[in-house]
Amino acid sequence: MASFRIFLLLPLVALAGCAQVPAPARVQTAQFDALAQSAAAQVKRCYRTPRIASSAKQISTRLLVRYREDGGLAALPTLVSQGGVTPDNSAYAAKMAEAAGLAVVRCAPVRLPAEMYEKGWSILELTFSPAARA
Repeated sequence: MASFRIFLLLPLVALAGCAQVPAPARVQTAQFDALAQSAAAQVKRCYRTPRIASSAKQISTRLLVRYREDGGLAALPTLVSQGGVTPDNSAYAAKMAEAAGLAVVRCAPVRLPAEMYEKGWSILELTFSPAARA
């Protein structure tokens, strides 16, 4: 698996990079970090690295994910950016983005406390980074 990072949320280990978005004002940072870790861990289990050249494992993919109050997706994940793309691995960038999006879709709904959705944390940026695998 790759490694999850929750950009303002906090780093996780192994699989898909992870989510990071500034904690909403109504949610304490520690509480937001714990929720983000939980969401990232759930999505991480659904990530499948596509068959790619080893050089493509350097590609990290950041997605914007919007969740509904019930943990389901409010919309399909949106590609925010990709890093680590080089002339040697650029042919695999689309496959890496697709694998990240599929992980989010496969793992919906996420199971988190419903009261937290109304506090504004329902939008996360998840970064998928196979090179960061643990």
